[in-house]
Amino acid sequence: MHRYSALLALALVAGCAPRVSGSGEPRSETVQIGTSKVRILYWPEDDAGARQVIEAVRIAVPRTERWGGLEVPVTITIHPSHDALEAAVRRPGYAWLRAWARYATIDLQSPSTWRIFGARDEQVQELLTHELTHCAMYQRAASEWSWSYKGIPLWFREGMASQTADQGYRRGTVEDLWRFYEQGFPGAGDGELAAGTVARVARGRGLEGDPLGDPEPMYQERSDVVYGAAHYAFGFLMDRYGEPRVRDILERMRAGAPFPQAFKDAIGVGELEFVNEFRRYVIWQGWRRT
Repeated sequence: MHRYSALLALALVAGCAPRVSGSGEPRSETVQIGTSKVRILYWPEDDAGARQVIEAVRIAVPRTERWGGLEVPVTITIHPSHDALEAAVRRPGYAWLRAWARYATIDLQSPSTWRIFGARDEQVQELLTHELTHCAMYQRAASEWSWSYKGIPLWFREGMASQTADQGYRRGTVEDLWRFYEQGFPGAGDGELAAGTVARVARGRGLEGDPLGDPEPMYQERSDVVYGAAHYAFGFLMDRYGEPRVRDILERMRAGAPFPQAFKDAIGVGELEFVNEFRRYVIWQGWRRT
């Protein structure tokens, strides 16, 4: 029994040891769903993880069609460790990060390393739906050279991906977001705001920061709040103005407009005005009356 326990401990240590690259030459497989192509790069020792990713891609790609689908082939690189992923995307210290998407690439930590016994199929499908939605949005809204200059805010990017992947169960509730704001704006939940609080509410500047207007300082340590705010803000946008107008934002960017102009022309109000509207809806508990 002691010998078995020792062997198990050694196996777990070996399995958890960080690797920044695989052994040998990476392998490549291409999956085509309709006109969409996804290329998967992986190292030979991660064949099982690659099979899981390939099957997840077959399910995830069709879910991106509501935003225009994949117009340009996407390459998914499966990294053998979390350290390798962080190095590839240059985001050190993001322990929660599992993938990073750009216009036509996704860097992915191998699902076999997410937990001791690997990730469940549904988890991989959900994550790849999220990441491929990013690719579909960028490709619909811009070219390979202009997508990063459109000024698309994090709440819109992550909200669209989170809603498309049905990740609301991971984002807490609107009440949780209200609690965050209530703590950041003392008295916000009582209808009688302290001096100066009204101005902070308007700007979204709470004690911990602003997950909507300035999320980057919170992104590493309070990703739960940032992603929750994005998920519910995008849902509020869809409910209030409808999916066709959201798709119109992408089309206007595709025609050349930056995000702020495309948003105002499609929705009828500026992005800042919308964000303030959603923030007030949360803080003054409009969600309790809907």
